[in-house]
Amino acid sequence: MIQVREATAPDSDAVADLLTASWRDAYAPLLPAAVLDRLPALHRDMWRAHFAAPRDGIVLLAEEDGALAGFCAAWLEDGECYVDNLHLRPGRRGGGLGPLLLGEAAAALAARGATRAALTIIEGNDRAARFYARLGGIAQPPHPAELHGARVMFRRFAWPDIAALVAACAVPAPSDRTE
Repeated sequence: MIQVREATAPDSDAVADLLTASWRDAYAPLLPAAVLDRLPALHRDMWRAHFAAPRDGIVLLAEEDGALAGFCAAWLEDGECYVDNLHLRPGRRGGGLGPLLLGEAAAALAARGATRAALTIIEGNDRAARFYARLGGIAQPPHPAELHGARVMFRRFAWPDIAALVAACAVPAPSDRTE
């Protein structure tokens, strides 16, 4: 049974480790090997720093039998729920965990005043693009950026009405759905 709870400082290394596993699974064809090799230390430092001085937002964990299955981190920025991370343990996509986490995070920030939502993906992550489009995300044109020293193209997805995102996430996932 999946249990969702808010993350705390002792969860930082588990969140970082899951993030690294997810990135290596999803981004191997999109990022240089040198970046992927540095991820464990980068992600641990990033999450330890976050929990030492948390941003305004929420980090939700999905656990099953005591093991971390996924997480969603979203920040409240000028009335927007900015979804910084939605990652599942490799092999966990397609079971409805992504919409569950995303919907709960968006609902929590809507209750705190967010009226719209957005996130950014690495261009070429077609699985994520399809997932967010199915949830009503409006794709913006790609733009260049730097990610851990690598030049990448990002694509922003936006929801002008956060209630639409929360509602889309509440719909049961079909069996062929992938996050």
